[in-house]
Amino acid sequence: MDLHYLKIFYEVAREKSFTKAANKLYINQSAVSIQVKKFEELLNAKLFDRSSKKIRLTYTGEALYRMAEDIFNKVQRAEKEINRIIKLGKAKIVIGATSIIGDPLLPRLMEEFSAKHGEIEYEIQMGNKAWLLKSLKEGEIDIALLDEEHIVDSNLDVMTVEKVPYVLITGKKNITLENVADYPLITRSNVPNNAKAINLLEEKYKISFDNRITVLGSLEVIKGMVRNEIANVILPYYAVHKEIKSGEFKVVEQLNEIKDGYQVVVTKDKSTLTPIIKFLNFMSEYKING
Repeated sequence: MDLHYLKIFYEVAREKSFTKAANKLYINQSAVSIQVKKFEELLNAKLFDRSSKKIRLTYTGEALYRMAEDIFNKVQRAEKEINRIIKLGKAKIVIGATSIIGDPLLPRLMEEFSAKHGEIEYEIQMGNKAWLLKSLKEGEIDIALLDEEHIVDSNLDVMTVEKVPYVLITGKKNITLENVADYPLITRSNVPNNAKAINLLEEKYKISFDNRITVLGSLEVIKGMVRNEIANVILPYYAVHKEIKSGEFKVVEQLNEIKDGYQVVVTKDKSTLTPIIKFLNFMSEYKING
């Protein structure tokens, strides 16, 4: 079915006049009559009863008119919605994040972003770094939030947001630097700065973490183990700032010598889009303790 023919038929049926429909469509009356005739031939059905001087629809014409009315009402609503979106600058961005960034930061971060830019809708997708970078390049996500990594790619723009120190935290209130090595320590062998932080503590305070538990991937599992007093852990401050501020976790030592940041990564072709720019500007000013 040709929508051009459908539109002409619809206007004739609605106006009950070939002349009025022609004026509304800015074409001459004979062209309207020809187009309607072609439409009837295309459908192999009579749409107008031509035995009367007045414009009357056949049974088929009535059925088609009701369907056409529904179609063009939806088109009109779509046009209004698009105009409203354009007028308000409304848009949608898809944000991907690793768990160590997303779990502790995204709830508050997106709440504050939405309060400032209510016109921008968003979708969140969680995954590991490799999947996020692949999805970013394939256009499945618009922005990736990653714990700090050295990324060399001419097609990507990388912005390091905030550098924060590592902290040795515990769920036990009686643990100090003097006895912390007596308790298990969670290690994250896939995070280079984690090993550096452990070595720094051992050298600085002449202690040895002999009892270690390796946990890969899940930040929430790590926090759960600390919360249940199974083990202590060294993490970047941004990963546990909420629990520290609430008093749920205690900081045994803050390692100002070793800092870690998190990064906002976008493809260069999207870095000039208005909603992306708004998010990047927001992130450039965002502070965990702000």
